[in-house]
Amino acid sequence: MKIRKTIPALTSKKLFQEADNHCSFCSVNDVAALEIHHLDEDPGNNQLGNLIVACANCHAKITHGEISPADVHTKKLQLTWMSQAAKRPTPKRPRQSVEVKDSTLNNSIVANKVTFTGKRSQRMNYPADSVGADTIKKGYIDYLIGRYFDYKKADASYGSYRPFNHAEIHTTIARLFKAKTFYIHVARFAELCGYIMSRVDQTIQGKRNTSRGWPNYDSYTKYQAEQLGQHPPPASPGTM
Repeated sequence: MKIRKTIPALTSKKLFQEADNHCSFCSVNDVAALEIHHLDEDPGNNQLGNLIVACANCHAKITHGEISPADVHTKKLQLTWMSQAAKRPTPKRPRQSVEVKDSTLNNSIVANKVTFTGKRSQRMNYPADSVGADTIKKGYIDYLIGRYFDYKKADASYGSYRPFNHAEIHTTIARLFKAKTFYIHVARFAELCGYIMSRVDQTIQGKRNTSRGWPNYDSYTKYQAEQLGQHPPPASPGTM
């Protein structure tokens, strides 16, 4: 029998700060309705990384499987990353000065010092027939790759300690498709989606979800409908 232990006040404070005093799943901000869920279902494991804030309603959904463990792990990772990013100081950009000197300029107003605070980022222009040129298709590929990253992170909780390189999937895609991810011809969009989906399905978390009948990602049809503000037609998970 697992023994419930009292969550230390400092841990509870950090946890609610991490969640910004909101439910992590539905944004309810009534503190009286907020509870703490143990990710591994062990009430004695009060490590910060094993706890997440949820309202009573969402907590019940987690308990009954309406919110899958994968989504709980993913949400915890997102909260942790956001909390850590908020604590990092913003690096100052180096200031550059340009001296303007010209004795031949008369009757003109010239600034003798020009200060640049940063460089403008140039917008990436993808070829018209590429996946990157289609906003929704590019967004869906980003979504699938993000799902893969989240699941690989979640795999660590199951004891997988293999080194993980975010650039690897893009390198492999370039090798298989003979083009960088978003430069691939739009005619191969479905093939590209299928490959990334297979990578998600092959993760430990992906296999656990599949065995339980839980989808690992939304279909392109559903994603497209959501982006266009439409109600998607019924479709089986993972279909194109």
